[in-house]
Amino acid sequence: MLTKLVANSFEFLLELAMWITLAIGALQGYAVGRELGLIIGLLAAMVPVVAVFGTLSLLLEIRKDVKKIALSCSSTATKS
Repeated sequence: MLTKLVANSFEFLLELAMWITLAIGALQGYAVGRELGLIIGLLAAMVPVVAVFGTLSLLLEIRKDVKKIALSCSSTATKS
């Protein structure tokens, strides 16, 4: 039961972590150089978001696709 809760809430926590990372990058950039620093901070924060969180997002999509395939195979197996 706890395993399913963690697996289902992982997507929400992942998106929350992405937004927090972008916000921290923007705030750090703004502290360094106002408007231009804010833009540079956002762009710099995008690198770990894409590299780390992008990979985890892909794994979540693969998990969803495998679950769909398993459901379609199990429903096909029960029909025959």
